[in-house]
Amino acid sequence: MLAGMPVDPDSRARTHLANERTFLAWFRTGIGLIALGLAAAQFLDPTGQGIVRALATLVIATGGVLVVVGLWRYRRGRDEIDASAFVPAWTSIAVAAGLAVLAALIAIGFVWLLRSPA
Repeated sequence: MLAGMPVDPDSRARTHLANERTFLAWFRTGIGLIALGLAAAQFLDPTGQGIVRALATLVIATGGVLVVVGLWRYRRGRDEIDASAFVPAWTSIAVAAGLAVLAALIAIGFVWLLRSPA
């Protein structure tokens, strides 16, 4: 905010609403991963044993982490918006992206390990 400039309450409200929508995107993604992990554990490996369970656990844990990261970013963004001191995030985005890439690499490994011989 520039010194001496009035704060537009509508602009501030829009910014808070955008922050909430961003949190909901993190939340939806996390819940989607949790559901995917549960479905994989149930339908791909009904006995609950083996490598599928490990992959399903990883996917569920990643979903939980994304929900927590989204909540942390939402609260931080809310406080910074109120203080007119918002700084775009980098660390949480880098950590989430790194976890997603790690999960993808592990999933690729599982796909090749689970591939049945022709």
